Amino acid sequence: MSNKYPYTATVTISAEDRGGDTEASENTNMRVGLEAVTEVLKKVHFVGTLGAPEKGATHICVTLENGLSYYGPIVNGHAELEGGWIAFECDMPIPEELGL
Repeated sequence: MSNKYPYTATVTISAEDRGGDTEASENTNMRVGLEAVTEVLKKVHFVGTLGAPEKGATHICVTLENGLSYYGPIVNGHAELEGGWIAFECDMPIPEELGL
């Protein structure tokens, strides 16, 4: 049985505007899975709910327990009480592609 959410991560959702102001919400100990949709488009699947800035989220940073970090502008997403996903631009290979 494969686990769709094999990682524990800190997921930081931020609202970054052109004026240089950044508002961020850090979500620790989240159960997540990473999917490479394309070379530059990643999707993080998560269990539960994510806190996010009131202004509207623009960027996401997913930091796995092993130290790998994935950061980029949010493209799309869908969330419900039990979980959801966020698609974002990032050209780093996911752990499976790195053989981890």
